[in-house]
Amino acid sequence: MDNFSFFDADKEIHDRTFMESIDRKDRLRKIIIKGLGISDGCLKSESAMADILLQLVREQNSIIAGLEEDVGIFLSQWLEDNTDELMNEHRAPNENKHYNRTKAKQYIDAHWKNYNPAYPTFHGGGGDCANFISQVLYAGGMRWVDDGNPSHYSWFTNWYCKPGATNKDGDRRITLSWKVAAAFKRHWERRVARNIVISYKDAINNIKNLAHELYVGDPVQFCYANGVSYHTLVVTGFAWDKAGGFNDIVLASHTIDSNRRSLYHTMQKYPDNYQLRVYVIKEGE
Repeated sequence: MDNFSFFDADKEIHDRTFMESIDRKDRLRKIIIKGLGISDGCLKSESAMADILLQLVREQNSIIAGLEEDVGIFLSQWLEDNTDELMNEHRAPNENKHYNRTKAKQYIDAHWKNYNPAYPTFHGGGGDCANFISQVLYAGGMRWVDDGNPSHYSWFTNWYCKPGATNKDGDRRITLSWKVAAAFKRHWERRVARNIVISYKDAINNIKNLAHELYVGDPVQFCYANGVSYHTLVVTGFAWDKAGGFNDIVLASHTIDSNRRSLYHTMQKYPDNYQLRVYVIKEGE
């Protein structure tokens, strides 16, 4: 598959994620208006919607019964868009020394195309990208985070996919942070050794340095200009770019099933102000 085929498939994910976000807001807006009897004018601001939804979640209000997944995704994306980034690079304590990059790579090679039947798949139903990368991290030794309350499956602080989990909305055996790009970001930005956020323009201009910063098994997310992520991938290797004279970063993913995606050439197809988010799980190989 050539880069143009990758781009066409990626653009479909990009556009679909954007439209799903609009539809989700509209569903939640209608539920709030009907359930609380407030006017549409009170919900013009996403911040106002977020405040109301957070309160409904705290109350475990029946108004949002059956819509927990929509609520969780909306709040995750709203937090992405409204959390100040004080630095382009955020450092956290490295507690991930047990992460085995070799095992992560073995899992990538085994299942980037042949989906693991032990896990539910969301291919064709919202995308399987974050689900696959979570599987890679778990295969590499990253442990579940579970506070023991099944109703907290939508909380981005938890991360797990328990035996018997399905692809049904609201399945409390799989967390949103496991399968949804926005919630994945909220969880992993707090667990990694380094969380790097950089514009596509800067990433393209500094691709040589970036290749030295990343390792096999490190997740990567493609994000809109406002920082909201729409696709999740993982570093699977490096390849020499003869024309540019540099070592390109090669990515693997689901939904666009690939094990040899060029990061450099993918970023060139999008606006300069789009963002690349990289999660360096641990320092070193």
